[in-house]
Amino acid sequence: MGNFDPRVLAYAFFLAFIYALLALGATAYRQILDDFAAKDVKLGEDLDVSYDPFMMVILGGIVMLTALFTWIALAWNEARIELYVVPLCLLINFMQFYYRMYQQRLQIKTLGLVGRTIFEENWRLVRYDQIHLVEVEEDPIWDSVVMYYTDKAEATGKDVLEFRRRLTHAARKGLVEALQTRTDAKIFVKERMKKQRPEGV
Repeated sequence: MGNFDPRVLAYAFFLAFIYALLALGATAYRQILDDFAAKDVKLGEDLDVSYDPFMMVILGGIVMLTALFTWIALAWNEARIELYVVPLCLLINFMQFYYRMYQQRLQIKTLGLVGRTIFEENWRLVRYDQIHLVEVEEDPIWDSVVMYYTDKAEATGKDVLEFRRRLTHAARKGLVEALQTRTDAKIFVKERMKKQRPEGV
């Protein structure tokens, strides 16, 4: 154990607090906007919720980096404020990314899907009766589901929209089951090194 200094740690907490105001402030503001938009979501009751597996990997990496830099800060031969600040800021980033993962969750409801990507404002609302084609891309790590839908009563090919989500294997199965029972869309599976086949064949 190095030369631990509570006074330097207090300074580091102050700097981390300023960083938290900047990092978490924007995230909280975005959530307030989403809360207003969520009031107009009328797609029935929740059936399931799915989180982005890539965000889970990022969170795991942040935890490992936090543990590493904490060990370095405590093992250093003198107390240094920059060494104390790094793990504190990484913990703030963990909270920020966890909250973003929660914001981006895919909500599987009785009448449709509700989701959002990190680069979009507000929610993406997709009713089951608007979905025309679904492509499932299987991968050893995690799967992707691409839904092609239209939100107009009389839509043409140029009006087709794409909604892509990364899912764990278990979440992908739950989503496909919901799509099979609640939509007439054709569902195709893309497997690595295999030909395309309809889901369930």
